[in-house]
Amino acid sequence: MGVQTSYNYGISKGMVGGLYDITYHETNTFITPGGIPFGYGVVNGTNLGVDVRLPDAESKAADFEGIVQNGFTTMQDMNGKAIPEKDQSIGVLRIGKIWCAVGAAAKPAYDKPAYLITDGDEAGRFTTEEDTATKILLPLRFIDEKDDDIAPIRVTGQIIVEKEVSNS
Repeated sequence: MGVQTSYNYGISKGMVGGLYDITYHETNTFITPGGIPFGYGVVNGTNLGVDVRLPDAESKAADFEGIVQNGFTTMQDMNGKAIPEKDQSIGVLRIGKIWCAVGAAAKPAYDKPAYLITDGDEAGRFTTEEDTATKILLPLRFIDEKDDDIAPIRVTGQIIVEKEVSNS
């Protein structure tokens, strides 16, 4: 009888919404409307600084709050999914490195700019320039290629200011 020395399955490099490494990071607490998975990008909600929501076609880069972090405080449902429920507190990574959910057409690579998908079934996921999805460019950079449907992103915490045009 022989010993099994190889396996036909692999383990992902990270987990969606998990920190990429232990470098400096900043996480703030917000209230969720429910149904926002870990690793998704969120924008400001109705009450600025209090709640967040998934982006939509009206969202702008200046609305971006961060990426929903898995703090391991949300219980799994009967299907093994852990998604925060309505009015729960969630951690949103504002500065640091995190494994995020990426769109099917995303082609992340080291130091490639990251876009937030703002419309359709993939709203809240991240992608790259060549993806035809409706998206907005953010001051984020991919750290590596995607592994399954996740990829690591560096969040700089850079403030995005939209300039008003003056005619004077």
